[in-house]
Amino acid sequence: MRAVKALQDACIPQNQLHLIFQSRTIWRDLSTWIRAYLASKHGGLGDKEAVRDRLDKVIIKSTNTFSLIFGEQSADEYVNFSSNFVNSLDALADAQILGDIVAVNEYTKQLHENSEKAAVFLATINPYWLESRWRDLLYQFNQHTIDQSTTFLNKQFTENIEIFSRILGISSAIGDHYSQGILDYLSFSSRRMSE
Repeated sequence: MRAVKALQDACIPQNQLHLIFQSRTIWRDLSTWIRAYLASKHGGLGDKEAVRDRLDKVIIKSTNTFSLIFGEQSADEYVNFSSNFVNSLDALADAQILGDIVAVNEYTKQLHENSEKAAVFLATINPYWLESRWRDLLYQFNQHTIDQSTTFLNKQFTENIEIFSRILGISSAIGDHYSQGILDYLSFSSRRMSE
């Protein structure tokens, strides 16, 4: 009951609630555009550059929200983690296409190291985000995304559909943790978004 009372005393402006909702759905958008990008790389479906541009716009949108809440310096770090993820995934898909197992292993390692660092960073800037939870969620997201790329490469479309379903599930879990952390941060820490 104490948490309910604390929330009743907290007033969150409508614009902040909108950004919290947006922050939850951004992970599903990211998953969808990653899938489209991998399909364009592996199968030549669609305009690869246009899809990558759209994927980059999703990252920019999430970074803008992040900046409003945690400031520009933290947003710069956040965009670095996001960009490193997409660039490593892009390079991994290229290595898969070329059949370069050594490079695939190296980019897989880079993806997981990037997520490790991101988990530490996110838990450091927001006490309502748990490093262990971020580590688990991001590891699952990475692994399913790598598996998705592999099934595109091997034309295992039934398996690919199953993996995408898991990715959507994990992206919802990430979105829940992300948005709940933002809500708690704004509600309980007496912080407000930057104007």
